[in-house]
Amino acid sequence: MKKTVIFITAIFLAVMLTALPAAAVTVIDENFDSAYPGDDPLNLNALYGYFEWENATPDSSCEIVTRGDGAEMKLSGYCDLRTIDYIPAEYVFSLDIQIPKPSNMINIFVRGEMPGAMQKKNPKNRDVMQAFYYYEWDWYQENGGNGGSYPGGSGLAICPNASRVDLIVKKYAPDSLTVASDRYSVDYPGNVDVKEHINIKVTDDGRRMNVYMNGSLAAYLELSAEKTSYESDGTNVEYYKRAEVFDASGKSLGATENTRLHYDGSQLAIGSRNETAFVDELKIYYGDGAIEAFESGKLPETTEQTTTAEEITETGKTTEEQTTEEQTTAEPQTTEGSDTATEKAEPEPGKGVNKTAVIIIAAIVDVIIIAALAIFI
Repeated sequence: MKKTVIFITAIFLAVMLTALPAAAVTVIDENFDSAYPGDDPLNLNALYGYFEWENATPDSSCEIVTRGDGAEMKLSGYCDLRTIDYIPAEYVFSLDIQIPKPSNMINIFVRGEMPGAMQKKNPKNRDVMQAFYYYEWDWYQENGGNGGSYPGGSGLAICPNASRVDLIVKKYAPDSLTVASDRYSVDYPGNVDVKEHINIKVTDDGRRMNVYMNGSLAAYLELSAEKTSYESDGTNVEYYKRAEVFDASGKSLGATENTRLHYDGSQLAIGSRNETAFVDELKIYYGDGAIEAFESGKLPETTEQTTTAEEITETGKTTEEQTTEEQTTAEPQTTEGSDTATEKAEPEPGKGVNKTAVIIIAAIVDVIIIAALAIFI
């Protein structure tokens, strides 16, 4: 009898362990068609609890507008929309964007760092404690840096220009306000019309980021396994030590050392610096198998559709609550940052908790205990 119970238990465990699912793929999918003009995008089911937005001036906004036969999200003025928490690798970030006046003032960011933790006194912006929001200028050249200035304080900025795509890798610099940039430019794939909506998609598995335009590879980045932090930041946040950029053909365009690409997760954002952009079909897939699921259009049975804010913290990310003061300034190239910074515990990349797996494991443990009792009885 005991041998029979042991045998049955062993078979049951083998079957259950084989069926144990991988970490769930979580999907955020918003086409804005259910919204009404003037709605706050954060109140939409797919974005609620995942995103926040901030504007620097009273006439800046992020809102729903009617365009053509549907609705879209409009960012205007000094504004950014960003994920509340870090998205763990692997993930896919995809959106359709139309920029009436393509320039370096509209950017899509990946691998960003929560704005506000690092602040620097900015002599060229009335000595404010400068927080580097995604709409904010990095003020590198203005404060004596040997190079140009660009929006944002961290991450990879994807910038669709009138004729080419700029990939701006934010990096650490010992001079100026310590935030600098390396710019790499690539041609648009042949099927891109800058006057129309462009689908921009990024896939990121923690070691390689692919950037697609209308489904065609435009460029990719290879990320080092080595990470680093910068003592002068005072935050202990870790970034990728190095990132090399390649065009679609595999030609290296150069490498950035001492990046500000966040190592332990990716804040995703869209930033507008006194410009206008229209966004539609915003999608994020994350979790083990996310890239394959997105490409194939087939979701695992364990997929979680637009989970709540509380469930986000169970994927291995940490929720940062950050208070920011309302910013008002009429100067066209001056936006003041928050005076409030919050310490954050940093998550490990891709370390998620699958609640389905936990339930199954608990059931297996129960079976083992019952089997053991049966053996002793």
